[in-house]
Amino acid sequence: MNQWVTLPPEPGEEVLCVKRGSAAIPGTELALQGGLLILTNQRIYIGPWDTRLVGDLLTKIAGKLGPAGAAKAMDLVAGWANRARAVSLREILSVAPFRKSSLRITTRDGKHRDFVIAATMRSPIWSRNNAPHRDEMLAAIRQAVTSS
Repeated sequence: MNQWVTLPPEPGEEVLCVKRGSAAIPGTELALQGGLLILTNQRIYIGPWDTRLVGDLLTKIAGKLGPAGAAKAMDLVAGWANRARAVSLREILSVAPFRKSSLRITTRDGKHRDFVIAATMRSPIWSRNNAPHRDEMLAAIRQAVTSS
């Protein structure tokens, strides 16, 4: 089984840059769930760490031991956590560094999405080793947006 939840490639899609990353909890640099931040020539997306087996196990346990509705709630949370989240490059209005190790992508609809970049799987969010990886992804996104 693959360690990451990834999206099937679109026709003509090429991967340009891959970093350890995650979607940030709004207003913080804390990660929702770790994974890969994947930049292609058509989109950028988070491929979260694949926790579907754990989610299935917790759903079964919640169904047997938890209160009524716990299994359904756990299944919804597990499904949400294991969904790859993508943004088309055509929708990106701007991208900028945000806090110590994050990027903020603003889209044409006025929404922004924050992504945390880490040097390694074990890098804490405050590590100074994260900034060069964030800056490399920032430059790659800006280049890809101008090229699309």
